[in-house]
Amino acid sequence: MNSLSMILRILAVVAAISATALFFVSKGKLAEQQAVAQKAEKATVAVQAELTVANEQISALEGSLSNERDALANEKRKLESMRSEMYTARQEVSRTQRQVSEAKKSIAELESTARRLRTDLLQSEQSLASSSKEDEVEQLIERVAELEESNADLKESLEDAKVTSSTSRAPEYPESSSKIASIATSTYSSGFTATKSQALPTASIGSETTIESLSAANGLIALANSPELGLSPGTTVTIIKKLKALGKIQVSQVTDDLVLANLLPGAKTREMIAGTTVSLLR
Repeated sequence: MNSLSMILRILAVVAAISATALFFVSKGKLAEQQAVAQKAEKATVAVQAELTVANEQISALEGSLSNERDALANEKRKLESMRSEMYTARQEVSRTQRQVSEAKKSIAELESTARRLRTDLLQSEQSLASSSKEDEVEQLIERVAELEESNADLKESLEDAKVTSSTSRAPEYPESSSKIASIATSTYSSGFTATKSQALPTASIGSETTIESLSAANGLIALANSPELGLSPGTTVTIIKKLKALGKIQVSQVTDDLVLANLLPGAKTREMIAGTTVSLLR
């Protein structure tokens, strides 16, 4: 019995020692686990903080991405607007080029028409000048014929007067002279009357003027105007310089300061220098 109780006591002591050891061992492991748990909590807090920062960065990146998308959309709209404007500008340029081409064609046609009209005008002026010259020549021929006839009559009258004066007495000479004078006067008067029906245009040198400008290529001349000239559109005059005819012109337009005229064929344009003083023969 005593040995059994001793064994039981020993077993109880060993069990107590084992329990105490197990307690201390479990307590150390618990402390370690608590330390590990604290470390894990700290790591979790740090990870949560990092996760929060990452979430904030992600939100910021999402905002930046949204802004970039909006900017990209704006740039796309601007690009589309620029493309539309460029297309419109190209259409405008094409239309303008067509208009310029049509304008050039119209200008070429107008220039051709102007050249043709100018050629027709020159031909008309030449025909008018030639016809007027022919009329003047015919009138001059008629005047010469009349003057020759009058001259023949005058010579015949003078011969009769000479014969009469040679056969008459000396006191009667004044009477013969008066008869000769009366015959000559009547003969000249008859000749003058005959030519009056075929009167030529009177020629007179008008007031002096100055050549303001000259365009031989276009056949135009500009003269200084004054009330003494008395020119009107359609008048044809001859330019005289130092009693020398430089050519004919036909007045086309008259202003207060200038007389614009067309050069007729045969004008000596080399001697018509701007600033030269000339006279006008009508």
